[in-house]
Amino acid sequence: MSLRLLKASYCILLLLLALLMGAIPAFAQDLVQTAAVVKVGPSIAISSPTAISKDRNGNLYFLAANRSLLRIDSLGKPLGNFSPPTRGRIASIDAWNPMKILLFYEDRQELLLLDRFLRPVANTTLQDQNYTGTAKAAALAADDNFWLFDETNLTLSKLDLQLRKITIDTPLNLILDKERFNVRQLREYQNMVYLLDANGIFVFDNLGNYKKKLPFAGVNFIDFLNNELYFVQNGTLHFVNLYTSETRTLQLPSNYVTALASDARLYLFAVKQLDIYTLH
Repeated sequence: MSLRLLKASYCILLLLLALLMGAIPAFAQDLVQTAAVVKVGPSIAISSPTAISKDRNGNLYFLAANRSLLRIDSLGKPLGNFSPPTRGRIASIDAWNPMKILLFYEDRQELLLLDRFLRPVANTTLQDQNYTGTAKAAALAADDNFWLFDETNLTLSKLDLQLRKITIDTPLNLILDKERFNVRQLREYQNMVYLLDANGIFVFDNLGNYKKKLPFAGVNFIDFLNNELYFVQNGTLHFVNLYTSETRTLQLPSNYVTALASDARLYLFAVKQLDIYTLH
């Protein structure tokens, strides 16, 4: 074979490889993490694997078997609890800001704020704020207002408690499947708003403008670690970089459904228990 023919064949091979690499979606380029996980301490009984949260100091919040709110440190040591004085189901916890912890009662359409000592400092029903919809999910905004998803009108709204009115109202009927939508969580992180639906994760800016959809279906709960979004799907923990879309995965040691994570520990939730693992 001539040298010219060899060079041509080599160029064709490089071109084919480049085309193949370019055809692989960014979300499919997974880095499988092989770090070992070691369980620490006994399992902790819980009542919900999705009413969970982690603050910026690394403390965890979840509902005990009796539905009271518990806070533990990164090692599992108890740091306090809150027993709601009234009946109601806490649908979600937003504790990223440990000075202002949000408990959302979906059945009562109530927002309850706790301080860093887990003492109630403010509470209101959405009806008292002239909110006419039915909120399925709620989250704290960086400006101390509240993000709400209205399942009646399919809108993402921001509620200003001082003004007692909606200041942002984004219709979602063009991006959510009216027949199949099942919104499970709202969360603001790094000036973006993430709406978790059974069919994917919808991303908005902090003015409520729709930006994109992350194609991960069947996810029960999302959280964030540094510049990554993470979630459990089919027994695997997925991390997605918020800015490059690169992903990495970690196979979990058991059938867990949700997770909270730090740089050195994993907090894995089954339906009725929490287990703490260290990463090695």
